[in-house]
Amino acid sequence: MKTYYFVGGPPPDRMQEFRARLAAAGGPPPGWLLLPHASRDGKALHVVQAESPEAVLRHLAHFDGIYSHGEIIEVVQVPAR
Repeated sequence: MKTYYFVGGPPPDRMQEFRARLAAAGGPPPGWLLLPHASRDGKALHVVQAESPEAVLRHLAHFDGIYSHGEIIEVVQVPAR
């Protein structure tokens, strides 16, 4: 598993539909940490454990049409000195 991060979310007026789709998808995948923006704009920082960016996109496909996200970035762990 690798660690990735991105910012994304539904528009505030689609939050109810987003929550319904998330429930239908079984909730967030294990290893996903979501940190909502304090502005309550529907966006959140996502820090996720996944096999690949494609695995992240497969989950996000459940929200097609109501969800936008930025680039999915891999986090590289630097060994301690």
